[in-house]
Amino acid sequence: MSTPPVSLPVSLPFDPGGSARSNLVEDEIQVIGLRSIRAFPLNYGLFFTTSLVVTDNATGLPLTPGAQYYATQMDVGASMRCGSEIDEVVVITDLTVSQTVRVTYQALGGVNNVALGALQIAIDNLHINDGPVSWADVTGKPCAYPPTPHHPHIADDIYGAEYIVVALERLSASILQGQGGAQDELMAYAQSCVNEVLDSIAAAGATLDAHETDSGNPHQDTAHLIGGYTTEETTAAIAVETVNQEQADATIQAALNAHIADYDNPHEVTANQIGGWSTAQSDAAMAAMQASLMQAITTTEAVQNAHFVNHANPHQDTAVNIGTLTSGQISSAATAGAATPGSQASGLGTSVNNHVTNTGNPHQDTAANVGTWTYATIQNSIVNPLTSHINNLANPHQVTVAQLGTYSSATINNNIAAALNQIVSDVNSLNGYISAHTGNMNNPHQDTLANTGAGGFTAGALQNAINQLQGPGGSAGNAIAALP
Repeated sequence: MSTPPVSLPVSLPFDPGGSARSNLVEDEIQVIGLRSIRAFPLNYGLFFTTSLVVTDNATGLPLTPGAQYYATQMDVGASMRCGSEIDEVVVITDLTVSQTVRVTYQALGGVNNVALGALQIAIDNLHINDGPVSWADVTGKPCAYPPTPHHPHIADDIYGAEYIVVALERLSASILQGQGGAQDELMAYAQSCVNEVLDSIAAAGATLDAHETDSGNPHQDTAHLIGGYTTEETTAAIAVETVNQEQADATIQAALNAHIADYDNPHEVTANQIGGWSTAQSDAAMAAMQASLMQAITTTEAVQNAHFVNHANPHQDTAVNIGTLTSGQISSAATAGAATPGSQASGLGTSVNNHVTNTGNPHQDTAANVGTWTYATIQNSIVNPLTSHINNLANPHQVTVAQLGTYSSATINNNIAAALNQIVSDVNSLNGYISAHTGNMNNPHQDTLANTGAGGFTAGALQNAINQLQGPGGSAGNAIAALP
């Protein structure tokens, strides 16, 4: 016989409230087999149904009450006493559940709730010799009156008990003889007992139903007993939470307002992030645009000047366009006017030569006719705005100090003022140290005679020389002569 390795409490204390930590049984193993309907009691007997948790030991998953198992065999008396459903048996209905389950529950406890397994372990721990024992090996037997079998009555061999035996035999005979006549009465009595029990059950059921529907706090529970707060505590907690929430909201709103009113680029936004250009990029683009514009103006001006001096009929003008005659017309006219050909030819040649050499815009051409800009347009539309923009020192691009990577004038002034004040304070402090040091006659540098060039003279010799110098009729010569 082996001793079990564990020791469990045989019984648990009575816990009508269902909240004692000592009565919480966790992960109790139950081997239920593979039958279609598997019912089993728990080791510690009656339990609170609301605390029951059944887990499939093979999968580790908790079972669903009602769908995979249910608790039954309610103890009416215990349930009415404790005000909560208390059952005795668990029934597993799901065939997919393995043959071993783990059960966690809150046991009711008390003298009537004894764990048989724990009791068996306690008995086994006593090391009782349960081997066969012969009657001859039993010690302490009575020697004067050895025991013998007693039949049919245990009192037959007791002196003076024969009258009792006779009375019992007569009573037994009377009962056996009158059994048939009293059968109906006995059955009626039994039925009366059954009816009484049924009435008691019905009354208990009605009482339980009335108790379950009683919303008037029949157990006189308080908010603290059910883990809640009283109305006053709830109101106070809500008030505290409201104040805390309002303060938090005010803090957040203040921070939000400060952030909204912060115009110092709190998000460190760059020009590229908002689709713009930095100062360097803007200056580079402006310089490139100015160079391109000046190059275009210079090119246009060169083309215009070349056009002005182009005498090769750049516009492909005809004699009709310029109000004159073609060479054929001139020949015809010369032939027709043979009377005065010399004079007409000379006059016509002069007119043509004058027109060809006329650089005073004889055709009254405009800038639009030649496909270019007028000087005034170029000056007013490009040169003047560009010159004005270049000379604009009033921050036309609204560049901020944050974008330039520097500080505002106020910050710079404050920093300069703070640095100046610190310098002035340091100078004043240094002047105080210097003044104190200058007036310190207590040898602050710990100078010695050797340091001061009087290394060969003792203090006494120096004092004697001082006395010769300062005494009546003293002189430097006397002082020097007094030195050793």
